[in-house]
Amino acid sequence: MRTDRREQLYDDVLRQATAGRLPFEQEAVRASLNLALSYDVQQSFLWKTLSALGLARSSFNVMALLRFAYPDGVQLSEIGELLITSRANITGLIDHLEEKGYVKRAVDAHDRRARLAKLTKKGEILIDQIMPAHIARSISLFSHLTLDEVQQLTALLTKIRQNPMVAQAGAAESVALHPVFTNED
Repeated sequence: MRTDRREQLYDDVLRQATAGRLPFEQEAVRASLNLALSYDVQQSFLWKTLSALGLARSSFNVMALLRFAYPDGVQLSEIGELLITSRANITGLIDHLEEKGYVKRAVDAHDRRARLAKLTKKGEILIDQIMPAHIARSISLFSHLTLDEVQQLTALLTKIRQNPMVAQAGAAESVALHPVFTNED
């Protein structure tokens, strides 16, 4: 479906769904939808290169964390918190990366019950090769904006995430607030 047709359909749905609402409320719903659509576009744009290399988003994210934030390794439970995913998913993800030779597990010297994930030399080489292209693609996504516009966007997105009502929301409320028009199941 052409983008302009899709945009028109969303506008029609928003207009009807928010009829009778205050202008701020209508624009808040429109902004939420645009945020979801922009996220979808951004994800598709950035991850095409990685998928061509057989690397999923979550694998790339773990490897980037291990390369640049935790070069000495990090506990698996902390990876789960950083990536907002379940312990079972992290275990499977680390298993997959370990099978490919990108990550290895090690015993935490401070807590022998805990396991650390560490990037292997092969993983370091892969991330070092991928990262420049990933950064260039990220930059190109915003290349039609000014520096001031990018800074404003960053500030506004940060402000949204820091909304106390959102931070205090429980799991059930978070589900209820999830945008309607995402492609996720």
